[in-house]
Amino acid sequence: MKAPLLVLSALALAVLSGCGGETPTVEIVSASPAQLLASDDAKDDLTILVKYADPDGDLGQGVASIHDCRAEGVVTRLPIPRIANDEAVLQGVAIEGELTLTVADVGSVTPSSSVPGVCADLGVSAPKDGAQAFCVVLTDAAGNESEGACTEAIAILP
Repeated sequence: MKAPLLVLSALALAVLSGCGGETPTVEIVSASPAQLLASDDAKDDLTILVKYADPDGDLGQGVASIHDCRAEGVVTRLPIPRIANDEAVLQGVAIEGELTLTVADVGSVTPSSSVPGVCADLGVSAPKDGAQAFCVVLTDAAGNESEGACTEAIAILP
């Protein structure tokens, strides 16, 4: 009788220890401006404020990938600065906060006939009236990727 109980206890402990995971999460707080002008260098930068959480503290020195949902392969990759110190990362201390991501010089892009895979997986549909979402995926220093989150549609004028 003791052996099955021990196996059950070990199994329950394994399930509980896996609940936190190492995968960061991301949520869009805001994106601005609501309209970009691709031909004007003063009006073609998109700023996205995201809220993040990382259960093991190694999000810093990872990468934020911002997918332009107008076409496949149009991705801006921004390095994430160090957030937690080395000791906190070694101890796996959970962190959360906000990051401001800037996509500089959003240009004119010929829209794809279909929504790029990452964007479609996150529920983004075809562009409407020239406006389209941008989706953010965070990858921590160990290579763990967040689910991703998308902005509301942003109008991009030529």
